[in-house]
Amino acid sequence: MRDLTPEERQELGRELSAVAANWARRLNASDMDALRRADHEQSYTERMRTHLARMAAGEQMRRLLADLVSASAEDAVQCGAGYPELGAAVGASRQAARKRWPNLPISKRRANEWKQPPGSIGWAGSHLGYPGSPGA
Repeated sequence: MRDLTPEERQELGRELSAVAANWARRLNASDMDALRRADHEQSYTERMRTHLARMAAGEQMRRLLADLVSASAEDAVQCGAGYPELGAAVGASRQAARKRWPNLPISKRRANEWKQPPGSIGWAGSHLGYPGSPGA
């Protein structure tokens, strides 16, 4: 996987903004019809309602996207992904992924791959030359 380029990020932002604006219009349509009949020029109240409706639509999108990300994490785990892969997919560490999705059924075999055996000093022993380590 790769990160979005700045251009792709801008394009996605524009597309999301357009979706939010469309839903804001739909959510705000009945209230705005009465205001438009009274005055053809957009008033401060009308613009405020438009921005508030856009905020509401954006918040609903955020919640739906969070649900989508969580469902995708569950599906990825079913296909063999572990916390390191989940973290990498969202730009976070393994530990952050475990904190974000603590109840995913990561297999014990996968979880044991990340743990150090009791009393182990891990990579530091071989790289720093601690006594009793293979690299010392």
